[in-house]
Amino acid sequence: MTRAAATPAPDVAPETRCGFIGLIGRPNVGKSTLLNRLVGQAVSIITPKPQTTRNRIRGIRTEELVQMVFIDTPGIHEGRKKLNQRMNRYALETLRGNDLNVWLVEPFPESKAALPKNEQALLEQFRGRESHTIVLLNKCDAASKVQVIRSIDLLGQAGAFLGIVPGSALKDQNLDPLLNLIRTNLPGSPFFFESDQVTDATERFLVTEFVREALFRRLKQEVPYATAVRVERFEESERLISIDCQICVERDSQKGIIIGKGGVMLKEIGTAARLRVERLLGRKVFLGLHVKVVRRWTDDAFHLRQLGYE
Repeated sequence: MTRAAATPAPDVAPETRCGFIGLIGRPNVGKSTLLNRLVGQAVSIITPKPQTTRNRIRGIRTEELVQMVFIDTPGIHEGRKKLNQRMNRYALETLRGNDLNVWLVEPFPESKAALPKNEQALLEQFRGRESHTIVLLNKCDAASKVQVIRSIDLLGQAGAFLGIVPGSALKDQNLDPLLNLIRTNLPGSPFFFESDQVTDATERFLVTEFVREALFRRLKQEVPYATAVRVERFEESERLISIDCQICVERDSQKGIIIGKGGVMLKEIGTAARLRVERLLGRKVFLGLHVKVVRRWTDDAFHLRQLGYE
């Protein structure tokens, strides 16, 4: 009696994982630095000044079976103007709707007996989602061992988080445990984006961000916070991409500072931004900048909509 050959088992593709991960925290805690580090290139602007990020910016990291969609958010902060309120709303809406969140915190002073009040207030905003939150104790390269140990202890008492990872986004220290926690806890899902895509931001949006980055790096005090940038023209030819941007400010004095004596400051800003745009687009770029006074735009709903802050 002959035995029938066994039917080979069908090939089953391994399950992929994909999800959205919000990066949340106070201003200047290192969210944009972490996003760029995890994605592998600059998709979010970085400056030494706090409150640089104003919109939600997505950065995408794709591995063989895992796609992580990170969302950089504005730092949650105090502020009464409509722009500040919208920035905070962006951040809070993001952390409540993600598959996971990474809460970035700086090490606390050794003398702290409890979480600082501002961090405690932020924690209350996502209380109940600790089981979907990983804490990155960032900037540990600049802290003492006692600070790090004390901070981990206080954070452990504050909630049942998925994990608390001490590390440094700037120095690329100890980020592998963070990535492992994210991989393990993302849901099974097809990828949302193409495997070679690193952001869903448009080229126009990134151009405005690079101009803002140049403004923040070269201007002092309150001036960069009173600026907004929008693209007025974006034309491509075989040899050149021509872009015109409008920089909006609130006062005539701010306009004068940005232009500078003989237009020197505006030229410096334009050159720095153009080099960033050329690296992004891989093409020769003409970048024209001009400055316009739009009074009280940071506290006017109509102007905020016109400038892209919906």
